[in-house]
Amino acid sequence: MADDPKVLDSPDKIAEEGQRLYEERHKADLEQNRRGEYVAIDVLTGNAYVARFPEQAIEEARKQAPNGVFHLIRVGAPGAFKVSFGSRHGFWGRSLRQPR
Repeated sequence: MADDPKVLDSPDKIAEEGQRLYEERHKADLEQNRRGEYVAIDVLTGNAYVARFPEQAIEEARKQAPNGVFHLIRVGAPGAFKVSFGSRHGFWGRSLRQPR
């Protein structure tokens, strides 16, 4: 857990702290007993909130720690979500910026 709140001044630093807390405090137990579920880790306290779906983990975390700062992890996976894009329907040929 970061002693100085300034350490958590960016999404990258929050993610690093969340991953560190997961590795040190929760990984061994969760990967043995809750693989495939989601854990929201409060980077301010180190507390973990586990649920079957990501929305449930965040909802429970916010209920228990309304002022918490959370990092979401899928237990046993390299990331919480897989993001991909394809060229189907001409996606790559379109601008990402929407006209005004």
